[in-house]
Amino acid sequence: MSDAGLRDAMSLSYLDNIQKSKKKYASLMEPLCRRYDLTRNELDVLLFLANNPGFDRAADIVSMRQIAKSHVSLSVGNLEKRALLARQFEASDRRTAHLRLTEAAAPIVQEGQVLQQQFFRQLFAGLSHEELMQFGTILMKICNNIETIND
Repeated sequence: MSDAGLRDAMSLSYLDNIQKSKKKYASLMEPLCRRYDLTRNELDVLLFLANNPGFDRAADIVSMRQIAKSHVSLSVGNLEKRALLARQFEASDRRTAHLRLTEAAAPIVQEGQVLQQQFFRQLFAGLSHEELMQFGTILMKICNNIETIND
């Protein structure tokens, strides 16, 4: 098989497996969503804020997680109504709101993070430290290439 043919076959397999992993992750998180009566987007917002200190604006979630702005806005509003997060506005610019998790969100976040750790342990089971490092290097290159692809 030529390099181009191998690359194409690997690329399609990669895309298929990304979709599979997203579905597996969603099914792992579903019981937690049901237990706390959360949508997946609401849980994603909570976990994003917990896992990414310093990225605490709705715009950060939209940009980094690629969730539609309308879905993030709806999720933030719902979470705020349930007192799971609060908005803090900058004194110098009242348009900029920083999102803060409340104490009420702590058990949800803790359970979610345990599930995330479980998922990634299973995802990377059997890989050596060296293989994980190599994968990280390759993934960074792929991510950089993604940024250069024209929409």
